[in-house]
Amino acid sequence: MKLHPVVGCAALLAVIALPFAIPPFGTLPLSPAAHAAPRMDEVGADDADEAGEIAADSAGEAAATTAPARPTRREVRERCALFDEIWGELSRHDAFFDPKSPDMRTLRSQTRERLARMPDETERLRELVRVVSRLGDGHVHLTTRWFMPDKPPPPLPLAGKEPLYRPKLARIGFQRDHYVRHTFADEPGADGKPRVEYCRLRLIDGALVTHGSGWSLLNGLKDSEVELELERKDGRSFSVRLKRTEPVVPPTRYGPTSRAVVRDKEGRETEKEVEVVVRSRRIDDNIGHIRIEHLVTQQVVADFDAALNELMDTRGLILDLRGTGGGYPWIMLPIAGRFFSEEKRVCTFDGRSPLIASLVRGMGGSVAPTGKTYTGELVVLIDDGTGSMSEGLSFSLGDTGRALLIGRPTKGLNAAIRNTTLSNGMVLWHSWVRVSRLDGEHYQGVGVQPHELVCLDPAEALEMGVAAAQKRERAMQDEHALRRLRERIDARRTAAPEETAAPQESAAPGR
Repeated sequence: MKLHPVVGCAALLAVIALPFAIPPFGTLPLSPAAHAAPRMDEVGADDADEAGEIAADSAGEAAATTAPARPTRREVRERCALFDEIWGELSRHDAFFDPKSPDMRTLRSQTRERLARMPDETERLRELVRVVSRLGDGHVHLTTRWFMPDKPPPPLPLAGKEPLYRPKLARIGFQRDHYVRHTFADEPGADGKPRVEYCRLRLIDGALVTHGSGWSLLNGLKDSEVELELERKDGRSFSVRLKRTEPVVPPTRYGPTSRAVVRDKEGRETEKEVEVVVRSRRIDDNIGHIRIEHLVTQQVVADFDAALNELMDTRGLILDLRGTGGGYPWIMLPIAGRFFSEEKRVCTFDGRSPLIASLVRGMGGSVAPTGKTYTGELVVLIDDGTGSMSEGLSFSLGDTGRALLIGRPTKGLNAAIRNTTLSNGMVLWHSWVRVSRLDGEHYQGVGVQPHELVCLDPAEALEMGVAAAQKRERAMQDEHALRRLRERIDARRTAAPEETAAPQESAAPGR
């Protein structure tokens, strides 16, 4: 989106501004520095009362000799300091967080009470991950570094200074949920062997996984156990404990990789591992197909331009954004601009953070043409894996009428994110600049709706099995997209002669 200069600066700073010094991963302390204890005006006047209630002995209660000592006021303050810092940041700057809602007030009170009774730093960190998972916003993450294009952040130090391990897990994401393959040893299947089902994953060590934050709790000390809460096809819930036996390998790429021959500036060719960010092909009836993995690196723009240039002579194009992750506006905008011959307004910006609210409120974003314009018919495939900046690309093409959106509603991650370095060196990501579409509505939590919904009925999907259902639903969407694209191509071809003849007919006398 082409931004007003002031708006552009504010929006871009939301995602790219870097601190002058970020502690290296290996040196991250878990506890905030002593001087960083929250001030009363930062976390609320009722904190002192809460701390006093937690620390005070209950009147008339006999303390058992084996019971752990109640935390002192100082211990309560220190153990809750990082949580209070996070809560204060969200309260002041997050575009959607409402600290005054009854649910959030209850969550805050319960979390502080649990943290006050946790002397272990690593356990307190795990508790912070649990509470973040319950905020209902997939943009809110506690992590180890700012969102940067070079590589994803290292995992949280959830084993202290020891190496991280996780359980071996076979899982599939489908229709906003995740499913884990589980064998029921005491239940024979139709073939007489133990029954195997993909069960819906509800909780990881007490953290919700619907918005992604809870996944980090799979990690921990070698051979320790993690508890998963699962749900069977018939709705029955059960828990399993899995041992962490697989070493955690920190991610180095945002997308899949492959071996390829690359040429340097001198023309020398070498084979190396490269990230595969764009795939393209030409299918029947001279129709193009482009798949994008994410919108993070400049390689995406270069590879997309190369792919589209090869398909400029096609009659129509399917742009596949299913499962496409987020990224940066300066990656999304050049891609969107290839489909417009003139500048198009696509959204407005807002926010309540005192740092940017007055700058962005009411301002608008637009997409400007970039490169040679593709003028063929366009269909965009979306689903619940289409998230954040890729949702912006989707509605920019869909709301302006440039493309037909087909599939399922997207993930619902509205807004640009803010990176905040916390007092212990860790980083909090959260929503900052809210984006409203042309109708004035945002899509936080509900996603961008497709023009034509194509999906399996949940009951039907469970009946056939989640793995088969996932494959079938994608095939349905592919078939529908190709059929509708052909129809739009035919409609354009039919309308062209009529539009040419119309002025002659209107000029004829007696008509």
